[in-house]
Amino acid sequence: MKILIADDDGIFADGINILVSRLLKWGKAELTVVAPDRTKNATSHSLTLDSILRLRKTHMPNGFEGFSIVDGSPADCVLVGLNDIVPDADLVISGINLGTNCGIDVLYSGTVGAASEAVINGKPAIAISSEGIERPFLENSADILVSLMEQGLLNVLSKDWVMNINVPALPMEEIKGVAWAHMSKHGWTNRVQRREDPRGQVYYWVTGERSKGDEGQEGDYELLNQGFVTLTPVGLDLTNYSVMQELSKRMFFHI
Repeated sequence: MKILIADDDGIFADGINILVSRLLKWGKAELTVVAPDRTKNATSHSLTLDSILRLRKTHMPNGFEGFSIVDGSPADCVLVGLNDIVPDADLVISGINLGTNCGIDVLYSGTVGAASEAVINGKPAIAISSEGIERPFLENSADILVSLMEQGLLNVLSKDWVMNINVPALPMEEIKGVAWAHMSKHGWTNRVQRREDPRGQVYYWVTGERSKGDEGQEGDYELLNQGFVTLTPVGLDLTNYSVMQELSKRMFFHI
C-alpha cells in the first residue's frame, strides 16, 4: 500500500514527524511526504493560482526524506503529490494536526482541506487531529490511528468523503473509546480585535475564544470533551437537502 502524507503545520512539525515514524514502525505501507515548508493553519481548501510552486527535497527531523512546497497550501501539497510524485497512492493521510478540528473548525482546517483535495482526486483520505500538542498525546494519536487501520478502518473509507478523526488530550488509559459523531455547531467567539499602532493606524488581530458546546448534543466536540476519539465522515457536498426539499415545496420563482 502507498500512502501520501500531508499536513498544515509544516513538514518540520511534531505531528507529521511522529505520524511518519509510527507508520514506518508499522511497516505495512510505502510512504511519501509532501507538506508545506512552514505553518499553513486555517488555509482551508485554498490552492495557489497566482504564483508558481517550488518543490524541494527536505530531510525531516525524524530522518525521513520528504518533499516540501515553498509557501504552498496543504491542498497544493496533495494536488502536486497525486499528480506528479505518487499518482498511484492508495490513501492520503493529513496530520497529525496540532489541535482539534471539530465542528466549525472543519470549514477552516487546512488539515481537512488537504484530505478533501485527495477525495477530489479520487483517493480515500483521513484527516487526524490531536487535542493535545504535547508529544505523548501526538504519539497516542498515531498509535490510535494505526490501531483503527488494523481493525478495518481502511475497508470502510470512501472516495466520496473524508474520515475526520479527533483524539482527546488524555493518557491512553483514560480514553473512553471510539465514537461516531456528527459535526457539532461548536465554533469561536470574539474573532477580531481592533487595535491601533503607535502611528495611529488601525489594524486587526484575528483571534478568539472557543464557544461552548451544545448541551445535550453528541457532536464531535461534545464527545471529544467526554473523552472519546471521534470519527466523522465529512462530505464535500454542502447542500442541506432537507431544507432544499422543504423550500422547493413552498417557494416558487419566475423569471
